[in-house]
Amino acid sequence: MAGEIALEAAQIARMAGVARGTVATWRRRRDDFPAPGGDAGAGAAYDGAAVEAWLAGAGLWELAPGPRVWREVSHGVQGTALGEAVRHAAAVAALLGAGEALPPGVPGNLAWLMERAVADVGAAAVVNDLLDRYAAASGIPVIPARVAECMISLAGAGDGATVLDPASGTGELLAAALAGGAGRVLAQDASDAAAGLARARLRPGAGRSAEVAAGDALGADAFAGVEADAVVCRPPVAASEPEPAMAWARYALAHLKPGGRAVLAMPPSAAAAPSGRAARAQMLRQGALRTVIALPVAVAPPHAPLHLWVLERPDGKTEPDLLALFVEATPETRSGQDYATSSAAGTMPAASWRAFTHSMEVAGGSPRDPGRRVICSGGGRNAKWCVTRVADLLDDSGLLGESERLDETVDLTPARVQAHFSAWYREKDKESARRRGSVAPRNPAATFTHSRLDRFLISRGIDGVASILARLDWLGEAGDGREVEPHLGLPAAPWRTAAVAELARLGLLRYRRAGTGHAELLRAGDVLIPATVTKATEATVAGEDRAGDPAGPAVHVIRPDPARLNSWFLAGFLLSPGNLRGAAGSRVDVRQLEVPLLPLADQQRYASAFRDMRSLESVAGHLKDRAAGLAGNLAAGLARGDFRPGPERQRTFRGTGHAP
Repeated sequence: MAGEIALEAAQIARMAGVARGTVATWRRRRDDFPAPGGDAGAGAAYDGAAVEAWLAGAGLWELAPGPRVWREVSHGVQGTALGEAVRHAAAVAALLGAGEALPPGVPGNLAWLMERAVADVGAAAVVNDLLDRYAAASGIPVIPARVAECMISLAGAGDGATVLDPASGTGELLAAALAGGAGRVLAQDASDAAAGLARARLRPGAGRSAEVAAGDALGADAFAGVEADAVVCRPPVAASEPEPAMAWARYALAHLKPGGRAVLAMPPSAAAAPSGRAARAQMLRQGALRTVIALPVAVAPPHAPLHLWVLERPDGKTEPDLLALFVEATPETRSGQDYATSSAAGTMPAASWRAFTHSMEVAGGSPRDPGRRVICSGGGRNAKWCVTRVADLLDDSGLLGESERLDETVDLTPARVQAHFSAWYREKDKESARRRGSVAPRNPAATFTHSRLDRFLISRGIDGVASILARLDWLGEAGDGREVEPHLGLPAAPWRTAAVAELARLGLLRYRRAGTGHAELLRAGDVLIPATVTKATEATVAGEDRAGDPAGPAVHVIRPDPARLNSWFLAGFLLSPGNLRGAAGSRVDVRQLEVPLLPLADQQRYASAFRDMRSLESVAGHLKDRAAGLAGNLAAGLARGDFRPGPERQRTFRGTGHAP
């Protein structure tokens, strides 16, 4: 337990991420710093619980345990010794996660930190974070977690599936497969060190199994003859030397069961390399290469462009009219941020990534559903896609110019295929129009089709306004023009308050001050407060849609203990006028902000009221935008002659009885 550990100054420095001399400075200059037990000399020991509370109150106790664990494990070791220390620490986390006793040789401070970390985020998260940090320090490539989850989903590796990764690295893809319900995972990597890390990461639990082998899968296949339900991997193919890509694709197909699916993370050059032209064409014609997806560059560090190839082993029942799907990332239609081709905007937010994967799901239904086997294209908030016939893709009939044809290069880069798709159907439409003798309308804007589109947009606008108004039901009879009083109770009884720093010392919350440099990933329920406040500034609560996003340096992050503090209760009180008196337009010291000390049940009632007020503001903004759009479409349609005003009728304003 926290009170049973004694810490020396060097250990405190590692926990806080500061130099050892800084701890000595705290001891001399800060009257509230915990006093050492016994001798106050160089080897003085400090109570762990008191030190943790002090660091938390000062905003120096990081919200996530990963950095503290990594600093303790990596202290004083490097090279192969660091790899061994990491594997040992991963084993400690696994034992704690299983509820087993630790062996006597585990250092006390490491055991204490690990115990608290496992209790906070779970053993799997601790192990994954530790191995990812070691891989980054050692130059071992790691597939980001959300890309790994996407690949497992595309592979269709469900409950009980056998999943193979022939270039497993530290095993992150197979760990995602186990989390998704896979029953047996098989890993092989050419590096003995990486294979050892994969063994540390892959702990399948009861009823499931994990096998890890070292060696080059293409030269010494440890799983020869095995047919898996799914194959996932990031082959060791350099962007400048993509020639081995086809060998890895053939390996994946050879290890699939009939109808099984492989997902390979390839460099973009593999889709266009001249050396792979014949192999790509053959896989298309056989129905083996079904999808190529160009991921957004900013999806996660290290911000390297990646393509996902989805392969299927033909089952002998493939229809001759083969289809292939191609998806590419595009700039955000809402914000204009370009997560597609650069990382200039930082890591892609979770909501944007979900929008991209949703577009993938919508697009992916077309070539796989026999009832929807159609040639089509589409797009979403930040993605474009097309489903095209393989025969059209590899056509050499001369319909297109040389620059637009793909039969010579078989360049399957999604952007290149999109251009080919557009050109092919442009020429087809022209040819069809010539056969029909069709003539382009003189005034396309006034066609019946355009009128129908206008009416559709107006209908959607009316529905949108009506749905927003329906969300205001909690205001009671406000819509009939009468005054409405909100449901409020009696004046509140006097309450005691406590500042954020004090709440942190008591363990009710943790916080990170703006500009401190601690990199934190948000969790649902985190309260975010801008560093600089104005009268319009509001505290926000991170929802599930922002979980995993990095917290920017310009916000304070407060993470309450949900068993004792309600996030919306904090958000409502922290930036209340009483807290911000005289602070408008200046930087706010989050440590000094106060909240009432109330039972959790009372906090929840306040939280509900604060959320209602925030909802009213949000709905009013949406209503304004929708109404402006509806009015604009109506005015434009009238001006173009797409429709005309209806008969005049007597109208009155609601609640007044007067004609306009």
